[in-house]
Amino acid sequence: MVSTPDPNRIVRIQLMAVMLTALTFQAPAQNLRLIDSLKNSLKNAAPMDQFEILNSIGFEFRYSSPDSTIYYCNKAFELGNRIGMQKTLSRPLSFIGLAKSYGGHIEEALRYHNQAISMAVLQQDTVQMAHGYNNLGRLFFDQGDVVRAYANFVKAGELFNHIHDSSGAAYVYRSLASLFKSKQDYSKALVNSRKALELRKRMGDPRATASAYMELGLVYAEMDSTSHALLAFHLAETIAAAVHDKVTEAEVHVGIAEVFLVEQRLEEALSHVREVFKYINRYANQRIYLRARLVEAQCLSLQHNAGRAIPILQQILTSAEKSGNHIIQRDAAKYLALAYREVGNAMKFREADDLYQILDAKIRNADLNKEIERLQFQLLIEKAELENASLRSRQAQDETLISRQRLQNIVLGLIVIFLGILTVIFFRVSARRKRMNTTLEEQNQRIIAQRKAIEIQNLNLSQANTTLDAINHEKDALMNIVAHDLKSPLSRIQGLTQLLEIEGKSMSSSQQEYIDHIRNSTKAGLDLITNLLDVHALEQSADVPKPGAFSLGQLIAEKIQLFGPAAEAKQITLDSKCEAKGLFAGSQEYIGRILDNLMSNAVKFTPLGTAVKVSGSWIDPYLIISVSDSGPGFSAQDREMMFRKFKRLSARPTAGESSNGLGLAIVKTLVDRLNGSIDLETSPAGSKFIVRIPVQKIS
Repeated sequence: MVSTPDPNRIVRIQLMAVMLTALTFQAPAQNLRLIDSLKNSLKNAAPMDQFEILNSIGFEFRYSSPDSTIYYCNKAFELGNRIGMQKTLSRPLSFIGLAKSYGGHIEEALRYHNQAISMAVLQQDTVQMAHGYNNLGRLFFDQGDVVRAYANFVKAGELFNHIHDSSGAAYVYRSLASLFKSKQDYSKALVNSRKALELRKRMGDPRATASAYMELGLVYAEMDSTSHALLAFHLAETIAAAVHDKVTEAEVHVGIAEVFLVEQRLEEALSHVREVFKYINRYANQRIYLRARLVEAQCLSLQHNAGRAIPILQQILTSAEKSGNHIIQRDAAKYLALAYREVGNAMKFREADDLYQILDAKIRNADLNKEIERLQFQLLIEKAELENASLRSRQAQDETLISRQRLQNIVLGLIVIFLGILTVIFFRVSARRKRMNTTLEEQNQRIIAQRKAIEIQNLNLSQANTTLDAINHEKDALMNIVAHDLKSPLSRIQGLTQLLEIEGKSMSSSQQEYIDHIRNSTKAGLDLITNLLDVHALEQSADVPKPGAFSLGQLIAEKIQLFGPAAEAKQITLDSKCEAKGLFAGSQEYIGRILDNLMSNAVKFTPLGTAVKVSGSWIDPYLIISVSDSGPGFSAQDREMMFRKFKRLSARPTAGESSNGLGLAIVKTLVDRLNGSIDLETSPAGSKFIVRIPVQKIS
């Protein structure tokens, strides 16, 4: 039985319900027209109908106001007990379990779902029993326990199919589709989504059909089947609009906007986001609202409208942090960093990028944390099962006492006979109690064993981390040894190739071609080894060389001379211009390596017969170096990956040169070490890297 609510609390909830009805424009998170209609019909309804209406009102409030669901369903449960409902008395308990789950009270939700199933079994109510198992499966699924979730879904599906309940079977298929989608088993997810859709279409329920189309669209979207996803979303939108289901309409518009964002159809994505804000605001449905705002910010960022994107992303970060949505936080931090970089705010860019890296690492470690939480949740379940077993034991004892008292009142004249009957009953109860105590002891032992297993797992994880650290150090040492050992023979091969070219004047064209292949392959290998050693050295040491005096103009001239032969071989003109006169105090070694990598990339990716331009200037306190090429430019996807190690971008070297994906990563590391910044201006006609490094001018 559920306890009677506090009268003062009931008054407060009733006042809140009136305010919600009056302020419908502020909280369109449920079907308010339906709720108003149900409330109006409640006044003159018969007790049996009042029970159904109270349950319906509670169900409508489950997402936006779980406390209202608990209030109305408690009233329904009390009314059902009072009028002696023979069926469906478990329904309000199930709805309270859903509300507790949406409110984040998992232990209480588990208790109410188990009470609902027990009540359905007691009343032999197969329909509610099946719904109870499905809701229990959803709770396990939300906690990451896929095994128990699947077992409960299957049990619910068997019961619904046995009684030919299409509506309940559709719910189970939807639950199974979500489970398989989470495991990226899209073929099974698609099968179950289609089954749910067909059942709901056959039932003729527009709201359920719209929801089924939307869920099918989400499966197609994760499968990257854009056309099928958009078709399903548009069908869902049409049906939801016809029945004024604003929440489903908003979810559909978010789904379409996310698909258009992936397709880079930014204006269409923004159009659908605006449709979402007609129905949902930041106070009504955080989940849908934050998804829509993130799509809006991503579109603005991709349109290079960083000024509008930044405040939106900051608001998303604040709201997502309060709700604990790390994925939304991570994505918002990522695009906030890109926006700050676009407006040239290096400090804010680093703060946002650091936050993105932290959140990304936190999410990548979520699987391990979720496994630990799952084990903890299993212990919670075992505890709840023990409590349920104890409750069932007490209930059996109470029923036995009631039966005995009734027998004593009825058979006053047959004391001897009924004493024998009471003796038999007593022995049976004693045996049952002994069996129950044995069962409880066995369950306690299993819990103790599980706790020990968890402690062993924690110890194993700690040992595994130690082993991984040792392996990582061993890998670094091995890489250094292999790289140095490979560098020497490759250098000798390169030297021998040069000797063959000098002495082999009578070589045939094919022999000369082989020599060229050997030289190019050897150079590519040496470049890779050099870059690997540079990256490793940079990662191992955070020290910056002591600043010394150098001339930027002289340094650029040396690099022009160094890359002259490679450029001349491709008929590329090297142009240089340096307006930074005099001497500067800085790391000539790091700045030279930055120029090496940028000029090497420019020569590799510039077409034959074009030009590469290198320039330098001084705007106190920054030394500004730019390298321009005539290559194919960088795509939006390239810009996200260009400074990561071993990431090869869409462009390819124009004369078959090698590219190992380390050059720009080294440049970014060196620039960061010097507390500088690097920007990119790109178009299909060419790209320009601009490096700003703070230095001190000497003369």
